[in-house]
Amino acid sequence: MVGVTFFGNFDLASLAIWLFWGFFAVLIYYLQTENMREGFPFENEDGTKASNQAIFPLPKPKTFLLPLGKGTVTVPSAENEAAHRRADLALVPSGSEGFPLIPTGNPMLDGVGPASWAPRRDEPELDAHGHAKLRPMASVDGMAVSAGRDPRGLPVQAGDLEVVGRIKEMWVDVPEQLVRYLEIDLNNGTTRLVPMTMCKIWADRVRINALTSDLFPAIPATRASDTVTKLEEEKISAYVASGWMYAKGRKRGF
Repeated sequence: MVGVTFFGNFDLASLAIWLFWGFFAVLIYYLQTENMREGFPFENEDGTKASNQAIFPLPKPKTFLLPLGKGTVTVPSAENEAAHRRADLALVPSGSEGFPLIPTGNPMLDGVGPASWAPRRDEPELDAHGHAKLRPMASVDGMAVSAGRDPRGLPVQAGDLEVVGRIKEMWVDVPEQLVRYLEIDLNNGTTRLVPMTMCKIWADRVRINALTSDLFPAIPATRASDTVTKLEEEKISAYVASGWMYAKGRKRGF
């Protein structure tokens, strides 16, 4: 028998379990280092290198080919991290490292605290065919509201119960067939996008509790009338959502 004449008293079961634990250890090491391709090495709030680095070393740089002719990206990369780092934020420390940072200006416009946003690419998000995912519903052939209320034409009521404009259009995620933003035609003649998740649609109005009427004109605008970039999405969502903390004068209304 092979187990007797070749291996003798060697424990094959023990070998199998130790091979498994060795493979598992290598797998953990690999996954942990691959997870460190972005956001590492750790930094202090002032941009200096933090002393409490990870127990694993940084992986070797790897270059990824982006789809749809968007070039390449190499990670980890000090140049890539620097290009996506926001500098000169309007914040001052309230104490030593780890203490909260205090806004020095208008946090909603400065994009800090609850209004913070990440510097994503200033280009529209594309679907698998290279087309912009988010588009006004009127520009998408064959798409219409099949259930629920169509808010277009309804007045928009702010958190202080003032009417700031009317819903002009719905912006949809075409591949997902989901409404992402409502476009508001404000009383001052400008238009702004507001995330659908921040809106409450009633039979006679659309209520946006997060913002008071004076804050709507300062919602970050889009460059184009038919597309919104990933950076613009970041700024719009951060601004509107931060109103839950920073907006003053909201009222309880229905």
